Amino acid sequence: MLRRLQKMICALTIALLLVSLLTPALATKTAAYISKGTTVYKSASTRSAHKSVSSKTKVYVTGSTGNYYKVQNAKGTATGYVKKSSVTTASKKKSSSWKSQVVKMNWFNGGNNVLRKGAYGYIYDIDTGISLRIKRMGGHNHADVEPATASDTAKLLKIARGRFSWTSHAVILKVGSKYVACAINTLPHGDQTIRNNGYNGQFCLHMSGSLCHGSGKLNASHQYSITRAYNWAHR
Repeated sequence: MLRRLQKMICALTIALLLVSLLTPALATKTAAYISKGTTVYKSASTRSAHKSVSSKTKVYVTGSTGNYYKVQNAKGTATGYVKKSSVTTASKKKSSSWKSQVVKMNWFNGGNNVLRKGAYGYIYDIDTGISLRIKRMGGHNHADVEPATASDTAKLLKIARGRFSWTSHAVILKVGSKYVACAINTLPHGDQTIRNNGYNGQFCLHMSGSLCHGSGKLNASHQYSITRAYNWAHR
């Protein structure tokens, strides 16, 4: 009886071992989404059958081949291959979620109240990745702002490539939980309220629809930079 039981246990152990060796491991699924309109291919090649898929489509990444992710639709009923540059995993989406919150605001329809006079905020330059703290000292048709400290002035000089000028720069203004596409120049001019920041004056911060103080007209370069900042955040 004991010998028969030992044989049964041995046979069961061998069977379980064979199952573990012959059964493929379940594919790990990673939640993701299509970050921009793209094409799904039948295989990891642009020569294979394909169809279009729109941005923000939810998918699951189940594998990787070269420059392609193997993906399934949300229901798991269809599988295809998408170029990696068009797919963002959920973890990446979370880390860059502030970009999805960037808005365009009309200066005369709420924009003027985002950064109130005397308040502090941050600007992020999309071309250099430099962020600095600013204070709004005034302004009616647009905001007149100053670097908060000498360190912030040094950062502004880096954005200006070492020389302050009237050149327009595309930036994101952050105040509290608000993110607004804006534009600035960097040349110090006019009055100032902060005396120890190494910056002799103020610079201009524009939003959609804001005007120049002198001419009372739109500045085309700034309006273009504002659109560029918004598109950068939502590309």
